[in-house]
Amino acid sequence: MKIIKRKCPVGLDQYTIDSEGIARIVADNIGNQRFIFSLIDYLPSASQIYSAISMQNDLPPLPNGFVVREDEKAIFEALSQNRVSVIHGVSGIGKSKIALGVAHKLKDEFDSIIWVNLSENKDFNFKSVKVGDFDNNLNLANLCATYKTLVILDNFFGNVSDLEAEFESFSRDESRVLITSLERIAKKEICFHLSEMTADESKEVIRRSVDIDGKYVDEIVQNIGGHPLCLELVCQIIREEEYSDSAINDFLKEIRQIPEEIVQGKSQTISDLVVGKYAEKFRREFSLISLIDAEQISNYIFNKILGMRAIRNLEKVSLIVRSGVSYSSIHSIVLLSIKNLLDNTSEIDSLKKELCEFLLVENEFKKSGYYNFCVMHNELLKRLYRDELCDSYRKSLLYAIIQTTDNLVFKSELISEVEKFDLSNNNFEDLLLLIESLELKLISIDRKVHEDKYQLESDEAINKLNRINSVIAEGSNIKLLVEHHIAKIYFWKGDAVTSRKLFTDLLCKFPNSEQCMLQLARIYDNEKSYDEVEKYVDKVLGQINSEQSYSVILSFYDLISNSKYKACREKYIQNRVEDFVSDISATLRSSFDHPYRVLSSLSSYLGYNLPEVFESLSSNLLAPDNVNKNAKLMMAFADIQMALYRLYKYRQDKDRERKLMKTSKLAKQYYIDSQPSNDFENLKVAKFFIEIGHYEHAGVYLDKVEKKDPFYYQNTAKQLRGIGDDKGAIIAIDKSIDAAKRGDCGVWFLASFLNDKAEILKKSDTNDALKVLYEAIDNQNNLKTKNAWKAKAERWATSEIE
Repeated sequence: MKIIKRKCPVGLDQYTIDSEGIARIVADNIGNQRFIFSLIDYLPSASQIYSAISMQNDLPPLPNGFVVREDEKAIFEALSQNRVSVIHGVSGIGKSKIALGVAHKLKDEFDSIIWVNLSENKDFNFKSVKVGDFDNNLNLANLCATYKTLVILDNFFGNVSDLEAEFESFSRDESRVLITSLERIAKKEICFHLSEMTADESKEVIRRSVDIDGKYVDEIVQNIGGHPLCLELVCQIIREEEYSDSAINDFLKEIRQIPEEIVQGKSQTISDLVVGKYAEKFRREFSLISLIDAEQISNYIFNKILGMRAIRNLEKVSLIVRSGVSYSSIHSIVLLSIKNLLDNTSEIDSLKKELCEFLLVENEFKKSGYYNFCVMHNELLKRLYRDELCDSYRKSLLYAIIQTTDNLVFKSELISEVEKFDLSNNNFEDLLLLIESLELKLISIDRKVHEDKYQLESDEAINKLNRINSVIAEGSNIKLLVEHHIAKIYFWKGDAVTSRKLFTDLLCKFPNSEQCMLQLARIYDNEKSYDEVEKYVDKVLGQINSEQSYSVILSFYDLISNSKYKACREKYIQNRVEDFVSDISATLRSSFDHPYRVLSSLSSYLGYNLPEVFESLSSNLLAPDNVNKNAKLMMAFADIQMALYRLYKYRQDKDRERKLMKTSKLAKQYYIDSQPSNDFENLKVAKFFIEIGHYEHAGVYLDKVEKKDPFYYQNTAKQLRGIGDDKGAIIAIDKSIDAAKRGDCGVWFLASFLNDKAEILKKSDTNDALKVLYEAIDNQNNLKTKNAWKAKAERWATSEIE
């Protein structure tokens, strides 16, 4: 980071900071919204990054016609006196809205205000919380400890005493938690019971919602009381249906007929009444909501089955709220009314079939919205799969379930489910499952032990698919599917020549097949034909759009993690950082392992070149759901923690030691638990232990490495230097240098090896060290690294003179 000091005409000092310094300031203050927003207008590029990684910090907007309630004063008082406060009251009484109103008024008093919707999640962990429209998690513990933060936990179900104790153990004294809950779940001193709105507040809600005669305003309040949700529902139906005076009178008459003895259930009864009046108008919409049976609903499936206007129409009458790009929310009272009305109807049975028909199409293309739907409503898919549907539909459901299931962990279970079906019809859904089954069986074979069996199974799979392919019409999508997987299995079994020819022929027949491009790129990468790889990278990442498969996009990001694709990374990550962050964020779920693997592959690159982006994506990650069952995923998660450790190690954060301890502990745990089983993994774990200064542990893993390549000797040199054997370290690093000069590895690694040798020599002979360091600088092509080494050389030279 460069800081240039200048004298202003008025006598004040002015400091000019380079881009790295600005990025560090933004990253270090990512939770301080007031500070960031005061700075961001002057930083167009930083503004783009912040908008991509910090949308979760935005409060939901206040709804139109929002009415301030007298009860806000008591809540402000509670927040001023208590670290944790609770608003409790019956469903629909306005707990969330009054909390939102309070939060908006406190924006200038807190560095950051975080809104967390817990409507369908009873588990809560301050260190990993899903916030906003993204599925990557935020570490609220870190935020509350570093900044004056207000956290609103909407619809909390857990133990408040435990939460309060935990919060007070790490948070700043000024940070606060505000909870909304149906019941009083804490001691009386920190709880506020929210009852109905006053008559004046209720009348104001009505006046802002609908233009009707004052006598009806009084009568609505008299008959409904001050229950906000009921008032809104009644007003919306009067306005949207354009009720005449006689229609309003009839409606009020129905409300008056609700028995007086119904107290607790009156709001539900009114909701039932209003929803019932929309039954015919929104019958399909209600049927789909009842089928999905969740308070958060995928916008993608709604739009696909009912059209783009469906959500807008429900929003207009306050039955649903669009909560983000990918999902909308429905109040539990309204959801129950809809389920009571339409729980078992012919429309629901029809929609089950429509949803399965939708999957029969979308299973082929697997676009981004498809993955979001499958993850968000995985329980719905499993419920329908267990239903008494025809085999064709159950096949489509099983295939969708497989797409969001860890194949490496649940191989046998998935194969068993597939084998329950007759797959001899050669239609699309049969072939999708047949191919999944064939490939699952192949990845179940331990090739180190049973290579002959693997080759035999591969040949049988190819022969089976060839027989099917011989009777499929030319030019069809089914033929593309079958031929694609024949070519893929050839590549898996080691016959890259045949695989490349088949994929090339396929791409001529289907020039827009990104799956074929991906496989060809992998083959050319394996053959070190890097220029060919870059052509396909440009074709796919160069035209990202909403129709593409996230699986393909993530796979290409994974591919360019290789150091040989520096230009591609600069083009499609550094120069397009907002798109990259969006692609990763949109898929980063603890139940979906692909983005974890991509982050792992890119972790060193991101940690060095885009530290603020990497930290925002990675610092609060939960371990994937199935991490303890998947050794590769353990290794990937450990890699991410290792890169974070390096990032924190060379930064002077005020809580640096805590971050280093946390990341090193996680990395160590998952590296060891992954039980490294090959040279690559053992060397990686050795590098980690060298990084954290546990040189004896590093030696244990280096001893397991069989192939002694330049990188083995480089790390051996670091390990020997760590235990004080500088002579042995010089011998080892010289082997790396000689290997690089012979061409045993990329010539660009020579600079790194020379720099390591200079570091070893510095201890005994600064002049010799400087000579080697200057040679390293001459061979270094990365400008950022070159400048850092030049600065180091100047320091060494100065210290030698002194």
